[in-house]
Amino acid sequence: MKSNQLFKQSAIRISALSIVRGIGLLGRVVLTRLVGAEGIGLYQMAYSFFGLMVTLTGGVPTALALASARRPDKGIKLLIRLSVSLLIWGAMISFLLLSFADDIAGWIGTPELRYAIISLCPAVIIVPVLGLIRGYLQGIKSIGVIATSEVIEQAFRYAVMLMLVIQLLPLGVERAVGYGLYGSSAGAAAAFLILTCFIIFQRSRKLHTVKIKNRHDAFSPMWFIRTALAISATRLFIPLSEFLDSLIVPSRLIAAGHNPSEATAIYGVVYGMAVIIVYAPTLVTGAISHTYSVQLASAWQADDHARFKTLSRNSLCAAWLWGGLCSFFCYVFADELSLYIFHSEAAAQVIRYLSPIPIIVGIRELTTSILWARDIRKPPFLGLLSGLLCSITVQYIFLAVPGLEYIGAAIAVLVLETAACIINVWAITRVMPQRIHIKPLLCDLTTLLAAGIWISLLARGHTGLISLPHLLSISFFYFAAAVFYIYLRCYRKSL
Repeated sequence: MKSNQLFKQSAIRISALSIVRGIGLLGRVVLTRLVGAEGIGLYQMAYSFFGLMVTLTGGVPTALALASARRPDKGIKLLIRLSVSLLIWGAMISFLLLSFADDIAGWIGTPELRYAIISLCPAVIIVPVLGLIRGYLQGIKSIGVIATSEVIEQAFRYAVMLMLVIQLLPLGVERAVGYGLYGSSAGAAAAFLILTCFIIFQRSRKLHTVKIKNRHDAFSPMWFIRTALAISATRLFIPLSEFLDSLIVPSRLIAAGHNPSEATAIYGVVYGMAVIIVYAPTLVTGAISHTYSVQLASAWQADDHARFKTLSRNSLCAAWLWGGLCSFFCYVFADELSLYIFHSEAAAQVIRYLSPIPIIVGIRELTTSILWARDIRKPPFLGLLSGLLCSITVQYIFLAVPGLEYIGAAIAVLVLETAACIINVWAITRVMPQRIHIKPLLCDLTTLLAAGIWISLLARGHTGLISLPHLLSISFFYFAAAVFYIYLRCYRKSL
C-alpha cells in the first residue's frame, strides 16, 4: 500500500473520530449544564461500570481483525460463529445486571446508580456484537463504513439521551441521568443495523473474496483464543481502572472530610471534565493505531520486516509529534478550555496537571499495536497492570489528605499511563533496535519548542482569558500547521 492510500485511510478514520468526539463533547457539555457536576459524576460512574462489562470480551474484535487481515475467507465464518456466542454471553450478563441492580448499586456505594444499571442492560447485549462486526470490517480494511457507523451511533446516543434527560429532569437528577443511558442502546442498535445491512450486501456481491497468500501460515484456533484472551486482559485494565476510580475516589474524599455530594462533584470535575479534555487529542493517535494495526499484521505475516519497521517508525513519529503539540496546547489554554467547554473554571488546574497525557497515551497505544502485530502480548499487559497498582496506591494515599484532592487524582492518572508507556517502549527497543537519526530528531524538537513558545506568547499577550473566537482561530492555524508538518514528516515518503 502506498503512503497516500494509508494517509487517506488515516484521514477518514481521524475525521470520523473527530466528528464522534465532537458530538460526544457537545453532548457532554449540554449534559453537564443540565445536571451539574454531581450529575456528570453519576454519569461517569455508570459508564465506568458499563465499560468494565463490555470490555470483558474486548479482545475478541481485535483478534478477529488480525485474523481477517491474515485470512479474509475465514473472517466471515468466525464473525458468524462468534456473534452467536457473544449474543448469548451478553444476554446472560444483562439478565444478571437486571436482577441484581439494587445490590450492585449498593455495593458500588451509590444507590442512585440502580437506574443507570437497568438502562444499560440492552446495550450490554448489543455493544459486544457491534464491536465484533467492526473488528471484521477493520480486518478487511472497510474503514469508511466503520467510520459512518460510529458517527451514526454517537449521534443517536446523545440525541436520545439528552431528550430523555430533559423530559425526566423533574423526577430528579439520578433518574434523569440513569434513564437517559437508554440512548446507548439506541445508538448501538442503529449502528448494528447499518453494519449488518452492509455485510449482507457485501456478501451478495462477493466483495469479500480476495486472493489469499500463505494459506499454510495463517492462524490456528489456539492462536485466536490466546490472542483474544491476551488482548482482552490488557484492554480490561483501562475500564477496570475507571471503575476502581469510581469506587476509591469518592470514598477517599469522604475520608478527607467531604460529604458524599461534594465527593461526587470532585470526581465529576476530574474524570468527567478534565480527563475528557486531555484524552480528546488521543482520538488521532487512536485512529492511527486502528489504521496501522492491520497493515502491521499483514507486513509481519508476509515476512516484510523492512516495511514493518518503516510503518512502526512512522506511526510512532506521528504519535509523539501530535501528542507533544497537543500537550503544549492543553497546558497553555487550560483556563479557556475549562471555561468555554464546561462553563466552569474548576477543571483548569487539573487539565494543566494532566497535559502530558496526549503524548504518553499516544506512544502507549502505538507501541501496543506494534507489539500485538508481532504476537508479543506480555509487555502491554504487565505495563498496564503495574500502572494500575501504582495508581490505586497513589489514590489511596493522596486523596485522603485535605487539599490534595485534585493533584492526587491527576498523579494517579499520570502514573497509570506512564508505567504502561515505559514498559512498552522498553519492549520495543529490545525486539526492534533502531538507530536514532539525530537530524530529524533535532528538527522535531525544534518544531515542538517553537510551537510551544508561539502559543505561550499568544496567551501571555492578553491580560485575561482569550476570547472564544480568538481561541478558535489560534486552534485552527495551530493544528492545521501541526497536521501539515506531520504529513511531510511521516506520510509523504513512499513506504
